[in-house]
Amino acid sequence: MDSNVLVRRSFTTGYFRIYKKYYLHIIALIGFLIVIQSRTRVVFTTASIIYQYSPNLHNVSHNYTYLMKCPSENSPKHLSVHPHQLVNMISIVLQSSSLMYCPVPKIATKTLLNIILYVHVRDLIHHVENNWTNVSTNRAQIEKMINISAFIKDLQFNGVVIPKSEMPKSAVEFLHMYLNILQFGTINTSSSSKLINPWRLRFTFAFPYFRLNNLPSLAEIFTPSFNRVIFVRHPFERLASAYKERIATLAKDRIEPEPEYDAMRTEICQQRVVSQRVRSLRPTQDSCMHTVPSFEDFLRYILTITHIPNGIARMNYHWQPYSVLCQVCKFKYNFIGKYEMFNDDLSRFLKLYNISNWNIERRNGASGLSKRDYQAYYDTLPDDLICELIKLYRDDMRLFKYRIEDYVNRTTLFQNCKWLTSALS
Repeated sequence: MDSNVLVRRSFTTGYFRIYKKYYLHIIALIGFLIVIQSRTRVVFTTASIIYQYSPNLHNVSHNYTYLMKCPSENSPKHLSVHPHQLVNMISIVLQSSSLMYCPVPKIATKTLLNIILYVHVRDLIHHVENNWTNVSTNRAQIEKMINISAFIKDLQFNGVVIPKSEMPKSAVEFLHMYLNILQFGTINTSSSSKLINPWRLRFTFAFPYFRLNNLPSLAEIFTPSFNRVIFVRHPFERLASAYKERIATLAKDRIEPEPEYDAMRTEICQQRVVSQRVRSLRPTQDSCMHTVPSFEDFLRYILTITHIPNGIARMNYHWQPYSVLCQVCKFKYNFIGKYEMFNDDLSRFLKLYNISNWNIERRNGASGLSKRDYQAYYDTLPDDLICELIKLYRDDMRLFKYRIEDYVNRTTLFQNCKWLTSALS
């Protein structure tokens, strides 16, 4: 036999004996190196995100968890938002106060918007009193065109009492009066108080620069001094709250008209409720006007759109996941408040913008329902529906550390949702 062949065979045999003897040690070493590499990559990536996007973390525990679970490929220099995305149309920007806020429906948006409008009006007063010094020409022109009479009529239409003797005679007087209305719901301490809905006031939409879609460059909101604000809530509680207010409340019981949701309730009824109970009869418009669909019927209705391409992006924003609505991993919010800790987080927000004497207990639009009230909505839902909801809201839960078992605690879920174990990791 060729000597070279013998040498190669001897070498191969020796290598095999060494490998057989130490292969467990080798596998363990490789595994250890992979873990170390993975951990190092996570630590350094997270540090890079925090340094690059969020130099001012106002809620360290919430923000750190949220940032760790977001991908790091988005750079603010190249960030773009489609003009028709909801976040572009609903987000509010106060450049003079370095503030961006994405309002998530059913998470105290009326209260928070009142506060942000308060900051805005306070800035306006400063601009007027200083004759718009150091204010851009475009912004100054918009602010100088404040239509006091139109805004006063709008306030009166929305139930704010303004006696003739208290009518403001100048822009500054009007703005000071508006501060009182936003903070106390009245023009002064002696008048009757009323909580107003800021989403229905013309003043809220009178300033184009107040909107994210009018910002010349998104890079500005990623500067070190800018606060990008979002308040979040357990997705299941938010969903039940939206159902209770928008669908389960009949038109005659509403504080303000909601024709869009009355029509939606009728559509759910026609598709599911009446047709299921009386299959031989076609439901009429009148028969559905006073019928409240069950929570299950409502859920099956809204989940239908999630089965088509880009369906979640087209959902109604009252139940669209806020991870989608507010593009949370794109904007890297650095002030995150939680509805479950609302008073504490609101106090931090008020302190950040130097607002005192705000009654944090006076919640605008609070439902008065308890956590157990909301949990009860899920008690009788079938597992297949719960599984679909978890899949829909898994990013909301994963990013902000919300637990399924706080609202649904069933061992059968792990049997019927095969992917559940990894969905929230």
